[in-house]
Amino acid sequence: MKKSFKYILSAGLISLSGLFMSAQTLHSLYFLEGNNQRHNLNPAFTSESGYVTFPALGNLYVGTNSNIGLGAFLRPGTNSNEMVTFLHSSISAEDALSKFKDNNIIEADLGINIISVGFNAWGGSNTIGINVKSNTGVYLPKSIFTFLKTGQDPNSAYTEYDISDIKATTQNYGELAFGHSRKINDKLSVGAKLKVLLGMAYAETEANNMKIYMSDSKWMIKQTSSLIASKGANMTTTNNNKIDEFKFEDFGVAGFGLGLDLGAIYKINDNLTVSLAVTDLGFMSWNDCQKASNKNKEFEFTGFTNIGVEDKPDGSNDFDDAADEVWDNLKGLVEYTKEDATVTQTKSLYTTIRAAGEYGILNNKISFGLLGSMRLGAPKTYTEAMVTANFRPWNWFNASVNGSLSNVRGSLGAVLNFHPGAVNFFIGMDYFLATYSKQFIPVDAAKVNGSLGFSINF
Repeated sequence: MKKSFKYILSAGLISLSGLFMSAQTLHSLYFLEGNNQRHNLNPAFTSESGYVTFPALGNLYVGTNSNIGLGAFLRPGTNSNEMVTFLHSSISAEDALSKFKDNNIIEADLGINIISVGFNAWGGSNTIGINVKSNTGVYLPKSIFTFLKTGQDPNSAYTEYDISDIKATTQNYGELAFGHSRKINDKLSVGAKLKVLLGMAYAETEANNMKIYMSDSKWMIKQTSSLIASKGANMTTTNNNKIDEFKFEDFGVAGFGLGLDLGAIYKINDNLTVSLAVTDLGFMSWNDCQKASNKNKEFEFTGFTNIGVEDKPDGSNDFDDAADEVWDNLKGLVEYTKEDATVTQTKSLYTTIRAAGEYGILNNKISFGLLGSMRLGAPKTYTEAMVTANFRPWNWFNASVNGSLSNVRGSLGAVLNFHPGAVNFFIGMDYFLATYSKQFIPVDAAKVNGSLGFSINF
């Protein structure tokens, strides 16, 4: 089983080692006037001046999103200064499994603005940007952790586990974006952004049917799974076309796509403004994808019978021979067969819809905002409501603090934005990890992100 989990999880973790759900821009920036990167949340936002970003640091975003924390896997041992896994005998099954959800989600995002330029022309504000984006997710049912912890139920002669719908996916691409926004009148502003996408690497693997049957007389495993990867993935095979190794190494353009952002802002009066935006509406088409599958594989183990542990005169051992045979059968259970034909795989982008309202007081030195968002196109749909308090004490500085509640967890965040004429610098987080163990391990859902950016104004 160890090797099966390696195949199942490898595609989903590929991009984490080099790069590490959302728009890949802080939601806290939405109401932050004077920030040059707000157009990534709503293309109708305009910048106070022209600008050019510092290479690779115009908008650097890193985020993770999970409905479980490391506290589900690591627990304090009998010695409070040491940590043990949830499989340790000192942790009861009830306690160990209480931290896991029916569907466990671990996602990671990366966004890098390589360089972007903003300028005023053609009756409005314009942006041109080159970005790199990475979205990775691993999705695990609770039954896999129940099986690992409890095995066969000691109170039952027969135990069955359905460990289906294990899934891992990673999508990595470059983006060339062209945006334009303009004022229609004193109250209404609109904007749009066209994105040309160049695929770098994509992989998806899924165990859509894995069942384990356990009884006093025998164990049986049945499995059907699949693997698909974009051009650039190297699937090393044996003579019978079985995959021996899988990794990305020949990077290049592996696909093409298009994306579109649309947005509008309406100023109801001097104090109240409402807005609506849809970002990353589009698709990515991955060309020449390689496929592999493992269909209806079965393994049955009825135990060892009439086997001695003593070595024979020739040095062999009946128990070792039988164990090797069992291991060979298990390896056959998780072997993938590579298909000769390649296919084109089209995937939707992670589209996000945002609706917001903002009310200003004290000549707009302070404002309060409400931002609702929904992310579509991923294995799971996310909804979130964020309330913000925004402060603009000086022309060169503003800040925002927020509280958010989503269908993953609630959190607090803050962002600082400095824009004293020639430069613009921001740093902040939408989500802080709230609860830690004594060993500084997050025990709740690991929803956390951070972003910073630097640009030069002109």
